[in-house]
Amino acid sequence: MKRFENKTAIITGGAGDIAHATTSRFLKEGANVVLTDFSEEGLKVVKQEFDELGYEDQVKTIPGDVRSMDDCFRVAEFTRKTYGRVDIMVATAGILRHHPLEELSEKDWQDVIDINLTGVYHSAKCVAHIMREQNYGRIIFISSIGGRTGRPGVGANYAAAKAGIVGMTMNMAYELGPWNITVNSVAPGPLKGKMFYSMKPEDVKRLESGTRIQRLGEMDDIAGAIAYLASDDAGWTTGVVLDVNGGLMYGH
Repeated sequence: MKRFENKTAIITGGAGDIAHATTSRFLKEGANVVLTDFSEEGLKVVKQEFDELGYEDQVKTIPGDVRSMDDCFRVAEFTRKTYGRVDIMVATAGILRHHPLEELSEKDWQDVIDINLTGVYHSAKCVAHIMREQNYGRIIFISSIGGRTGRPGVGANYAAAKAGIVGMTMNMAYELGPWNITVNSVAPGPLKGKMFYSMKPEDVKRLESGTRIQRLGEMDDIAGAIAYLASDDAGWTTGVVLDVNGGLMYGH
């Protein structure tokens, strides 16, 4: 099934794990994808990988910093010029700076807010005018259960940013709905990402035991949820935060 035939997606944080899995899913379902990331080297690596898989014409990369509105507008215009449309925006760019309150520096606070919250706002704003002109759009953010509960080990900076994303999801969904633009979020639980491979076995076990489906999430679990929200199957779904966490909300 190719739900994204003739559709074009922008994915921020394009060199990251969630972006990689989502790009793979979109490509298999027929989409064109523009990846943007602060790391030019990271973009080169993923571009080469997708080129070798035969997706050279369907994947383009462009460096950009989500903290810069100018960069975000440049990415949006590049995408429209290259493929003629911007149908989907997936904002995955983010950083982790988890520290207890007394150890949380001003820089760690500001960096997380600037990238994880303001960067998400920039990412949505830069495509909204294009989607209005098309009378069509799908915007997907990455939130977290850490933005709605006092999760152990989550910094106040991260919790504030992710809670802000929940608010933006609902607000932008209301504002943009009349133009057939949906705005939703996916809130992942603990995942088998790059950080997983440096974790101690006892920490992995602790995370697994906190879920009802007792395993860590795969990137494909998140990509599948994003693909649903980006598709026409979710055309009447907006303002929603979709928890994909193996039942973590039941945890102790």
